[in-house]
Amino acid sequence: MKSFAVLIALGLIAAAAPVASRAQGQAPSPTAPVTGMKPDRTIADAATRKAMRERRNVLRQKRAACRKQARQQKIPLLKRRAFVKACMSR
Repeated sequence: MKSFAVLIALGLIAAAAPVASRAQGQAPSPTAPVTGMKPDRTIADAATRKAMRERRNVLRQKRAACRKQARQQKIPLLKRRAFVKACMSR
C-alpha cells in the first residue's frame, strides 16, 4: 500500500512538472505568414494572384482534355491515371 501511494505521488509530481516536449516551441516570427501552407494565394499582390489563377485554369483545361482523350481511346480505368500524367507532361 505504501508503494502504491508513492507511485501516485510520483505520478502527480510528473504531471505537474513542466516538460519541454509538451511545449509548442518557439513563437513564429512577426514577418512569417500566418495563413497556412500556401500563403501566396492570400498575401500576394493582385497581379501575381491573377497569374496564378490563370495558370491553374490552363492546367485544369489541359487535364480535362487529357481525361477526355483517355475516355475516347477507351483506356482502362486503372491505367487512365498514368495516361493523364503522361499526357500532361507533353
